[in-house]
Amino acid sequence: MKRLLIFSLLFCFACAPLPPAPQSSVPIAATPIFTATTEATAASLSAPAEDYVTFSINIQDFSHPAESAALLNRILDLHEETGVPVDIYLTDVMARIYAEQFPTLVERLRTSPVAAVSYHDRAPRPYVNNYDWLGLGDMSAQQQYETVMRYETHAVDPVTGQTTEEPGGYQYVASLIGYPPYAASSLTGGALDQAVTRVFRELGARLTVVHGRATDLGEKKDGLYVRPEHFDYMLFQHAGEDAVASFESALTQARASGGQSPYFVGVKMHDNDFFATKSAWTTVYMNSGKRPNWDPTLSAPLLSPAEQDAMWTIYEQTVRHVASQQNHITPVNLPMILQMLTQ
Repeated sequence: MKRLLIFSLLFCFACAPLPPAPQSSVPIAATPIFTATTEATAASLSAPAEDYVTFSINIQDFSHPAESAALLNRILDLHEETGVPVDIYLTDVMARIYAEQFPTLVERLRTSPVAAVSYHDRAPRPYVNNYDWLGLGDMSAQQQYETVMRYETHAVDPVTGQTTEEPGGYQYVASLIGYPPYAASSLTGGALDQAVTRVFRELGARLTVVHGRATDLGEKKDGLYVRPEHFDYMLFQHAGEDAVASFESALTQARASGGQSPYFVGVKMHDNDFFATKSAWTTVYMNSGKRPNWDPTLSAPLLSPAEQDAMWTIYEQTVRHVASQQNHITPVNLPMILQMLTQ
């Protein structure tokens, strides 16, 4: 009876709603309580381990949309089969491609019991990763804010980099999936960072992303929680290795990061890692110059079948290893992390 009472309390905590998100200007439905399985959430609350893992899939390859869509369906199949939560980071360009060409995939993202959608920026938005071709650095703080807000509510011309009158940015992805993407990431540097974070916060984001150092659970940046991560496990760099040994090494490095427990390993992949030699945005907006006009029809070659198989193999084996070790490490996605922060 005592065990039954404890389990009942844990189940209640797992299903408790999150605090309301900041007000967004998008007329959309309320953020769902979870887009990960209730069973996984209950396990995370009761697990004694202080080790966690997140799986982040960055969707960005507009040059190979069919391959990207097929890959994402395959990833969702794997995570739904194993019950391992996953975060899907969409650009507005890829969200639009999916909506127009693969609408059933968008519906699947909305309803998957293990997937949560977040948002990330890519060039040619001029505040991404020190890519200021527009001269934002010479603007006042208010002008920077207004410019970023326009870019995060409007689509971008892929040739000129200028905004259009079509909906786009974070706001478009929110309207498409029916809730504000949990995290928003732009990797902006310097003074622009504050304007970008403010825009994301006002549009409804709850978290942001920091690279290059360990980030602890509960850390904040300009009013947004920072995604906790003590080791950035770029899995695409480990194709052909032993998946279990490589993951356990990543976990060891997370514990040795100097951060505070609980410790988080962030498993990182991009859609193009599975099928292309380079990403579309790198091919078009970096390798071909950092000022307009650009040629969005350029594309990187595909990986060989053997290379594609090797990349999928280490990813699948890593997911299955984590699924089999939930007494050892707890897989979570961002809505589950938010519950950890707010319960």
